[in-house]
Amino acid sequence: MVENFNFFYFMYIAFALGLFFGLYFVLRSRSKRTAEIVLFSLLLASFVLHFLKLTFDFYQAWMPRSIRTITPENICAVSVLVFPWFFLSKSKLCKDYMFYIGILSGVGATVFPIDAIGHHPFDLEVMRFYLSHILLWVVPLLMVMLKLHTLDYKRIYKVPFLFYLVLCVILANEVILIGAGFVNMDFLFSNDVRNATLIFGPLAEIELIGRVFLFLTPEIFLTVPIGPNAGDPFYWPILWMVVPTFVYFMIVGPLMALPFEYKNMKADILRLKSSS
Repeated sequence: MVENFNFFYFMYIAFALGLFFGLYFVLRSRSKRTAEIVLFSLLLASFVLHFLKLTFDFYQAWMPRSIRTITPENICAVSVLVFPWFFLSKSKLCKDYMFYIGILSGVGATVFPIDAIGHHPFDLEVMRFYLSHILLWVVPLLMVMLKLHTLDYKRIYKVPFLFYLVLCVILANEVILIGAGFVNMDFLFSNDVRNATLIFGPLAEIELIGRVFLFLTPEIFLTVPIGPNAGDPFYWPILWMVVPTFVYFMIVGPLMALPFEYKNMKADILRLKSSS
């Protein structure tokens, strides 16, 4: 079984690192066109697997409710669905999103493989889970390292707004799933059940993260605003996390871009000093 810090846990991390370095050393001496074809093919394979997984016994056992798993029900599912097309697009913002959000979510799922814990390491679903989430960070990182996309730290502030749009898609998808009967209505607004990307509030079991987020959340987004329940605790979906996610991303984002943008950052700092 895959368990935290056992052999299979580290086996998949080793596989992720091996895939990353293997692709890098092979593709760095190839043409950009070849690198683009290889990286897009990997994203497309993950996209196809996202739908083919419904043929796995793991999902067949709880059909038709398992159909919801091929919808954009969480941040990683959205990434698997849109990354191939973001990669093909000419949008710098979309590719910035792939780099920052793909690495943060993909590495997070690889290091904290919640959905794989307790399952056989070679189950089809476990292998698909790891491959899909590993590619979420491997491909965007290689995309930048192989100079298929150039970062600009001055664009970082735009990425959270695309992230908020994705959160709105997840919220709309949740409402549709409830209307279609794939999800119990009682789970709506619950911060402990089906709370993808914390859109309904911080999870109770990760109190520290909750405190870090709530420290920067305006009080108005933490209570019922009007009516007989006015003043009662209530996390406004998505809105409660807008301020803290923006602030923290503006700290983490530049650190992620630093290895690729340090020359531009240094030049801008020197320019500011000389002009002051």
